[in-house]
Amino acid sequence: MAENAETIYYSVEDLGLKFINRVWRVLFGVFGLQLDLLRPCDSKCWRKNICAAFTQFLYVVTSLHIDFIIIYHHIEYDTHNVLFTFAVATLLISQLIVFSTAIICRKRQKKISAIYGKIVFGLSTAGRLLNKLDKSTKLYFFIVLVTSVMTSIIDILMETSIGSFLQRCILIHAKMGIQNDYFNTATATLDLSVYLVFVLFMDIMFVYFAHLCAGLALNFVLFNRCLEAKVYSMSLTPSKLNVLRHRFEYISGLVDEVGYLFSPLILFWILSLVSNICLNIQTLKKLKSTSDIFYIISRVLQFVRGFRGITYLVLILKDSAQINTQAHLMKRRLYTKVMDESRDRDASKLIFCTNYLVFSETVSNSNVGISVSGLFTLNATSILSIAGTVLTYSIVLYQTS
Repeated sequence: MAENAETIYYSVEDLGLKFINRVWRVLFGVFGLQLDLLRPCDSKCWRKNICAAFTQFLYVVTSLHIDFIIIYHHIEYDTHNVLFTFAVATLLISQLIVFSTAIICRKRQKKISAIYGKIVFGLSTAGRLLNKLDKSTKLYFFIVLVTSVMTSIIDILMETSIGSFLQRCILIHAKMGIQNDYFNTATATLDLSVYLVFVLFMDIMFVYFAHLCAGLALNFVLFNRCLEAKVYSMSLTPSKLNVLRHRFEYISGLVDEVGYLFSPLILFWILSLVSNICLNIQTLKKLKSTSDIFYIISRVLQFVRGFRGITYLVLILKDSAQINTQAHLMKRRLYTKVMDESRDRDASKLIFCTNYLVFSETVSNSNVGISVSGLFTLNATSILSIAGTVLTYSIVLYQTS
């Protein structure tokens, strides 16, 4: 197993995915995860376990402290603020989703990295498609860099100029008998730092999932090219049909396995992103249009967060929908293929037609796509439905004002 993993690792160097694979290893390694292509296990595995346990423990402690400060302050001073109640509920759900993502991905990391290897090496014969996958993922990383940096800068600016969370910490800690300024500053800084780091973790996880979906879609692109070449050249034979059918079923199996490994996380991600977008829209509407620095920074922050949510929602849905589109792209061409009349004199015509019919039915009738906990399949229709939900909420919100 170690020799196979080492062979896979060195093959990545030749495939041109060295940078991407290294990014996964470094960024996920901070959280104790190994979701890159398989490598030989070394003596540092125990360090990853300690790192994972420490980061998760730190996240739980800081999250509980943030929740305690915000909820206690809300109960004491903002009991009639319905919008703030919705924001607190959204924060709690988001924290739970982040923790669940870290736990589930760590539990399934070997299977996820194995699937990743199968997806990548399915494209090993198509250098241009691998290059396309590499470039698209680097673009996604650029989006992560821009949105994360902008969100972090605005969060830091708001806290340094207003100090709302620090003031709440001082107030709540004082009621508990803690009046040490250094302690208050340290806890507030630690809470916000861990929060921003795990926001980055979720951003990277969204990109990783989109990367897997893009790789699956490109596997179907390669399959369609091979199928189209065989159909146009009229060189289909029963053996070639069997090879193509098994290849289609193999890629479809990878799609089903990705959907299984990331269930129910995909559903949680979509619900969280949609609810956060709706919260950002409602908060933007509630904020006053004044020249006060607090409202200016708040409006910019909500706009950037809304942009971030829309970007990652589109990223996840677009690449997932491409799988469904590419998987069924050739069904019309298969049904309209004109058979070679020379086969009339061939004794194997019946076998060929039977295999061709089975293959056509497999491509046309199978609902290939990322399943969201068995509720629905991510495709173009689901994108329109989710976009319609957000748009309807926005229209109703502004019409009822």
